[in-house]
Amino acid sequence: MLFRKTLIHEMTWMAFGLFVVLLLIVMTSQVVRLLGEAALGALASSALWAVMGFTAVRYLPLLFSLMLFITILSVITRLWKDHEMFVWFSAGRSIYSFISPVLIMGFPVVVLIAALSLFVSPWAQLKGKEYREASLKNDEVAQVAPGVFRESRSADRVYFIENFSPKLGMGENVFMQIRQDGKVSTVLADRGGIEIDEQGDRWMWLKNARAYQALPGSPQYDILSFDEGKIRIDESGRPVVAPAIEATASVDLIRKLDSQRWAELHWRIALPIQALILMLAAIPLAFANPRGGRSFHLLLAALLAFSYYNAMSVFQAWIAAGKIPGIIGMWPLHLIALIVTAALYYWRSKVRA
Repeated sequence: MLFRKTLIHEMTWMAFGLFVVLLLIVMTSQVVRLLGEAALGALASSALWAVMGFTAVRYLPLLFSLMLFITILSVITRLWKDHEMFVWFSAGRSIYSFISPVLIMGFPVVVLIAALSLFVSPWAQLKGKEYREASLKNDEVAQVAPGVFRESRSADRVYFIENFSPKLGMGENVFMQIRQDGKVSTVLADRGGIEIDEQGDRWMWLKNARAYQALPGSPQYDILSFDEGKIRIDESGRPVVAPAIEATASVDLIRKLDSQRWAELHWRIALPIQALILMLAAIPLAFANPRGGRSFHLLLAALLAFSYYNAMSVFQAWIAAGKIPGIIGMWPLHLIALIVTAALYYWRSKVRA
């Protein structure tokens, strides 16, 4: 009882402090990213904090998983450094004895990760997407700043709209300059506005427009006139799985499975499985020789953890592309992770001898 109580108490307090730090880091990075989107007009400034809250919920499963892994790794590493592990070994304990207190502390968190991944995160994705779109439609400044030259994220497009009307969602005297493939295109239109598609890309729609294209310094121009058209301003960056599928409830994913839905479903299931396996793997990975180097085992632990997470991303892309059947999914990856974890326990159990 003393053995379990001591470990659980230390790991609980370590986990709490670590989670606060990780959450602050993620929130800070998200604030910077969302402020950048608001400056470019891709996000209404009034929706900044609400969208950040929904985004934070999306990252909670990964934060809890990282919290568990680092907590167990840090606490057991300290036991090795302070020679307490040898005391427990001489009292009849083995490295397998640490599994029980780690599961008592960490398993409820794994259940929480599963609930967040399967149910809460898709809901947060959906609400964040709806709130973002609604705020853009209702916020004149977020859609376009009338009378101000704006630049795209890639810095290859500049646009200007005069007399923008939020009720009509359009403006007059639209100007665009596009630099692409060494050529400069200038577009002038009587009317136009900005819209965002389902993929998150921003488009400028134009009516009664004329485009002039030429090489810089060349007197020859290609002229094109059109009644209606669209020009993409910014790309959101193509995700492996479409945002609409990421925001779909898990129950709805199962009802109609294709490669994209299989990929998203396996990703949601993989997050709690990864957290559980890494939590158990942290026990043997925390081995540190007090007389040897102090960082080799930490580098090995970080390498294995990031390799596991990156492999999950690769498997998700392969499933979405149809290279791996959905029925197989990521289960071979989890099996390999379990085998590696079992091998680590067998290897570290020899230390006692």
